Amino acid sequence: MKTEEKSKLRMPRVVRQRLRDRAIAKVRQDMIHAGRDESSYSEQELEYLVAEKEKEIWSGIGWKGFGVAALLLGINIGI
Repeated sequence: MKTEEKSKLRMPRVVRQRLRDRAIAKVRQDMIHAGRDESSYSEQELEYLVAEKEKEIWSGIGWKGFGVAALLLGINIGI
C-alpha cells in the first residue's frame, strides 16, 4: 500500500531539483554527442533518459561518499 512510499528517504526539493537539472544537462550533452536533436525523441523517451541519468548520478554520489568515508578511516580504495 502506501507504506512502501513512506519508507523511502525523501531529499529536500532543492536537492532533487538540482539533481534533475544536472541530469537534464547530461542527457542534452549525450544527445549532442549522438548527433540527435531533442525533437527526435518522444516525451516518454526523454523522461526515461532523464530518470536513468538521475539514477546514474545518485549511484556516483553514493560511491564518492563511500570513498570519502574510507579515506577518513585511512583505507585506500583507489578513487
